[in-house]
Amino acid sequence: MSMKLIKDLWKRLLRPDACSHTKKLLFEFVEGELTPETHHKLEKHIGTCPPCLDYVNSYRRTIVMTHHHGLPEEPMPPALKEKLCEFIKQNPDLK
Repeated sequence: MSMKLIKDLWKRLLRPDACSHTKKLLFEFVEGELTPETHHKLEKHIGTCPPCLDYVNSYRRTIVMTHHHGLPEEPMPPALKEKLCEFIKQNPDLK
């Protein structure tokens, strides 16, 4: 095990919230919505952070399982869409 990996492990053990900012970006990472620079930095981090790698792999497996075993996507009925829009207008504090 490299010295850098050991130092990173100690950082995570002493500060378990150190990856909290990173976790906020993982959805965008998996969906390919990050800038190339941010994607590269996050990819580098994930390569040295087993918990973040597990999180990404779990998220990817969830997407695959949902697509294979979920119900087919259907458009929202117009009446339901209208009711939902009206509800959102009447409850702006829920945004």
